[in-house]
Amino acid sequence: MSSETRHRLWLAAKTLLALAIVVGIARYFLGILSHSEFDAHQLNLRFELLVLAGLLYLLAHCCWAIFWIRLLHGQGIHVAWGVGLRAYFISQFGKYVPGKAWVILIRVGILRHYGGHPLPVAITATYETLCSMAAGALLGVLLLPQLGVLPIELSSNITALVAMAALPVALGVLNKFAAKVVARKRGPDARPLPAPSVFLLAQGLLHGAVGHCLLGLSLGLTIAAVAPQSAAMTDTYPADLGATAISYVAGFIALVVPGGLGVREWVLQIALTPRFAEAMGSKEAAGLAVVIALILRLVWTAAEVLLAAVLYFIPYPPPELHHHAR
Repeated sequence: MSSETRHRLWLAAKTLLALAIVVGIARYFLGILSHSEFDAHQLNLRFELLVLAGLLYLLAHCCWAIFWIRLLHGQGIHVAWGVGLRAYFISQFGKYVPGKAWVILIRVGILRHYGGHPLPVAITATYETLCSMAAGALLGVLLLPQLGVLPIELSSNITALVAMAALPVALGVLNKFAAKVVARKRGPDARPLPAPSVFLLAQGLLHGAVGHCLLGLSLGLTIAAVAPQSAAMTDTYPADLGATAISYVAGFIALVVPGGLGVREWVLQIALTPRFAEAMGSKEAAGLAVVIALILRLVWTAAEVLLAAVLYFIPYPPPELHHHAR
């Protein structure tokens, strides 16, 4: 069997698995909504809050994009901030392809016109993602007790929390060590391997945490827009933050599913249902949680697509002018 045939079979298998997951979760949601007394037709959405929720989502990604640009600058790729933000948000279309590798490929494709060597662009993009997801995993597990989903004994393992938070920094240390070893073998004239500063990677966890905090606010606004009778955001924010962090990371881990579609909503629905169960019963609460999760996906996707489309079609100085301005 040729390598091309194996590649096609592997792509087909990933696609079928992604479809199976999305269809399975869709059937699960339909089952909840069909057996729930919650009537989605009676919703009186506050669209101004949904617009703010979308803006907060974009600001969260700006936190992560800024960290990626800082990583690029640290590797000698001094792209303008506008170029970096444009590459970051346009590359988000790539996460809707199974495997999510297209996110990196798109960034490489855009920045190579601005002097960005593919290897450091790809490595910095990987570290940016690791830092944001590690921060989300840490926040999500820390705040699991706020969700009422798992017992506190399962969310108080300090060793696991430290391991998740330290993953990008540990990889940075290993990368710098490997870069020094390879540099000795390649000689002084060879291009140095990308090795982000450990201190900068540690700062990446802060960038990631701030982004997830903004996503928590976005969820809180969405809940207020859909269910204005729910508790005040000031009381529920820790739970909102935990729910968005754990669901976002779960969607990322499901690599075969484009954009974490379905997986993120499934985890979010499970996290939100206990909050509404006491006031309206478990079945109705599950239905409301499904609606909130789906609306949040719609708001975030719409905001992301609109911004990426604007950045893609707005004329930008050609690469030669960019280099001249530098």
